[in-house]
Amino acid sequence: MFAAGGPFGLGGPELLIILVVVIVVFGVGKLGDIGGALGKSVREFRKAASDSDKPEQNTSNSQASSSEATPVAPGPRHCTNCGAQLGSEAKFCAECGTAVQAGVS
Repeated sequence: MFAAGGPFGLGGPELLIILVVVIVVFGVGKLGDIGGALGKSVREFRKAASDSDKPEQNTSNSQASSSEATPVAPGPRHCTNCGAQLGSEAKFCAECGTAVQAGVS
């Protein structure tokens, strides 16, 4: 046999059939809205993932240089749902996805 190219091993004809079914189910007008919403959610997910990674990478350098100028916040923050440690700017828990209350300054 032959290997189909494309994502998940789907070839051109299969992807075309899926596209036609999606257009029939949702309509041409809603297709743009669905694509926009999907793109926005992927962007927000990537931003949240990169935001949770940045404080962990820069924590040692920023604390060392800023500890002389300003006092450091008392202790790390933890998720109220699962107990995982949170980054200083985290809005959602990376482990369970629970929304986190803003830190008190």
